[in-house]
Amino acid sequence: MELNEKIREKQMSENFILGIMLALTGGFLDAYTYITRGGVFANAQTGNIVLMGINIAKGDFDVRVKKEKDDELGALCDSINDMAAELGTAEKMKNDFISSVSHELRTPLTAIKGWAETLQTGGIGRETYDKGMNVIVREAERLSGMVEELLDFSRMQSGRMRLILKKIDLLAELDEAVYMFTDRARTEHKNLIYDEEDTMLSPILGDVNRLRQVFINVIDNALKYTNPGGTVRVSAYEDDGFIRVIIKDSGCGIPAEHLPNVKKKFYKANQNVRGNGIGLAVANEIMELHSGSLDVDSEEGMGTTVIITIPTMKKLEMNPELSNTTQIPTATAQVQVVERKQD
Repeated sequence: MELNEKIREKQMSENFILGIMLALTGGFLDAYTYITRGGVFANAQTGNIVLMGINIAKGDFDVRVKKEKDDELGALCDSINDMAAELGTAEKMKNDFISSVSHELRTPLTAIKGWAETLQTGGIGRETYDKGMNVIVREAERLSGMVEELLDFSRMQSGRMRLILKKIDLLAELDEAVYMFTDRARTEHKNLIYDEEDTMLSPILGDVNRLRQVFINVIDNALKYTNPGGTVRVSAYEDDGFIRVIIKDSGCGIPAEHLPNVKKKFYKANQNVRGNGIGLAVANEIMELHSGSLDVDSEEGMGTTVIITIPTMKKLEMNPELSNTTQIPTATAQVQVVERKQD
């Protein structure tokens, strides 16, 4: 009796292994026979769950497991189907991102190539030459910015994004970021209003370049989604040991169903506006590394408000548990390189 049981277990194992191999090579019907009728599982649904899992692992996120009963297996079927739906959504967002990046890269490359060929032919006036060179320089800078954004995203994904922290005046960096967009706002017939704080704000420990990157990304988005004649208003204030920067626009706003996803990687609520869908995800990561936050509030047709929050240096020193980085920044060190804590 014991020998027969061992033989049966050996046959079940062999059938299971062979079934998996057949499934991985595309022989799903034969695999189903080996797995279910071969005695590996107590019923056909269990074997079907395994096969659907194999399909999902191979990248088919449209498959669904048929739920037969409201029992443990039924709950497992629901979980697998939910997982497949989430993976399918993520796959679509990734593909949309690749398509968007390809388009974003192609546009400046086309402009650079076109003007380079025009200038190469010679025989053009000084005004046309200067115009062409300005386009080439501007589009090259745009390409450089996109590549840097992609590199930041790669660092974020691999947990290698680092900050170089030092004591800074946040308002000085915000002033510079707003000033960068003054001419653009005027050219696009949009109102960019900066409500400058009369009093000095407490110093923070921050990465100058990274914080400027966050401000530029958010202000750029605000102008991008605001129609001519609309307004983008920037302000900052200190409250209970935190500095809050408010960037509010009168643009098109974000539909309620899209709002929970706007900070997710690859996500674009509006596919008709330029952008690759990773800028806000990177900005959010930068703020979390600063032990701060980036919150988005919006109403469709009414505009969007972004609130950037960061603790003051004193607040962080008195409450080290607020830090999201591997080191607790202190005022005594002029420069510190920090990275995110590992969960």
